[in-house]
Amino acid sequence: MSEIRENPLTGEWVIIAPARAKRGGNSGVPPPPPDGPGFVAGCPFCPGNESQSEECFRVGSADGNWAVRSVLNKFSVLSSDGEVARPECSAPGQVSVNAVGRHEVLVESPRHDFALGRASHEEVERILQAYRERFLVFSADPRVRHVIIFKNHGAEAGASQQHPHSQIVGLPILPGQVEERIERSQRYLADNAGCLGCALIARERGQACRIVAENDEYVAFIPYAALSPYHLWIFPKRHAACFAAESGMAALAEILRTVLGKISGMLGNPAFNLIIRSLGPEEKHAAHFHWYISIVPRVNKRAGFELGTGMYINPSSPESCAQALREFVPG
Repeated sequence: MSEIRENPLTGEWVIIAPARAKRGGNSGVPPPPPDGPGFVAGCPFCPGNESQSEECFRVGSADGNWAVRSVLNKFSVLSSDGEVARPECSAPGQVSVNAVGRHEVLVESPRHDFALGRASHEEVERILQAYRERFLVFSADPRVRHVIIFKNHGAEAGASQQHPHSQIVGLPILPGQVEERIERSQRYLADNAGCLGCALIARERGQACRIVAENDEYVAFIPYAALSPYHLWIFPKRHAACFAAESGMAALAEILRTVLGKISGMLGNPAFNLIIRSLGPEEKHAAHFHWYISIVPRVNKRAGFELGTGMYINPSSPESCAQALREFVPG
């Protein structure tokens, strides 16, 4: 029998309906693609084409070349010039603010065929440190109210370039989705004298059935109300509201490599979205919010029901997905 579960972080309702997986065509996983080339001459992010983009930041490698670099997004959703004006209301229900902020693309490696799930610990840690550096720079800009770091892997996840990259956006407003999550966590703190994220971690570690991996500092699990198959969260075990306030990234690199290696190996390198949900460094001591990473493999599609209700249908059991990932050992 199907079951309707609530996501306590977002308030979203999810129908857990494993029987729908028998329909076919709903959450099928494509076969693993062949390994691509390490260099593509026409790729704007491959070595030798650096002049095609305006560089903002780089990390060097042992051979004197770059290992990670961040560049201005040529097709930025925001303008990097100007100041943020106060919101204007031109008519009832028509409020706007000029779209001033920051938008960069972080090129994760010189190699066109680079993959986080197959990368070395050093490579993943270097990328996370670059995330941290750019997050702090963006947060220091007085025009920026919220910073989001995300990675679109594969066309179905929204990637427009094959070369492995992430994006960092500094917005002049607080998005409604983020505001709602903050308000829910504040209400939980007021009602329970504790952090909702900390409570979720304690519950998941206690029940253990949705845990995928953990180390001394982080835990990865499938949410109780996962919105889609293999939707996964990584939380720091120690309470922290800001990703960039973390002094070291070694333990995070370890668990991120483990999780992405399992997802890539077991699901055949699926498209996925990775999002870091975090408050800014000025709020790093906030008692109500717990930063985390959300990873959503694109093995399920939203249709009319989801668009019409705001609910999700997950044709899988979070417990069985967690068990499969937990037991999978990449070859």
